[in-house]
Amino acid sequence: MYRSKSMGSISTILVVLMFFVFTITSQASSAQINATTAPQIISSFPDSFKELINKSRNLTQSYQNETGKFANGQYDNKTMIAITNNYLPIFQNLINESKILQTTEQYHNASILYTKSLEAELQSYVHFRNYLSTGNPTESEASTKSLVDAFNYENESFNAFRSPK
Repeated sequence: MYRSKSMGSISTILVVLMFFVFTITSQASSAQINATTAPQIISSFPDSFKELINKSRNLTQSYQNETGKFANGQYDNKTMIAITNNYLPIFQNLINESKILQTTEQYHNASILYTKSLEAELQSYVHFRNYLSTGNPTESEASTKSLVDAFNYENESFNAFRSPK
């Protein structure tokens, strides 16, 4: 078990995750404002996009609750690995849903970038799980980098949504 040796890296991952969830919540509110002002013809994408953002936010918050229990010592590495393994297919389903989201050319970039954000978030959790099972600090670094990438793609997505081409 790598728990005592790895708390610094785990803390870094958890801080980035909490920042990511906070940003999703605030960005989703901004996206909602624009969705209500979109023309009626294309309202299906803004509504679907808003729903996808809400699902993503809820899923990320749920996973964050689990990692919080891990950080507080309620779970050991083995338990957190099992929990992460249970969440990975749920995140993959969300990615699949994002990929089939019906969009217009106007919102195509927003949709593509949001899918990349979800994929990067999933990769972060895969690396986190791998780190927990191996103690390899490279996996911890990759997890943090993937979360940062997810955050950046998400911001780009919301900017593309607010200023469609």
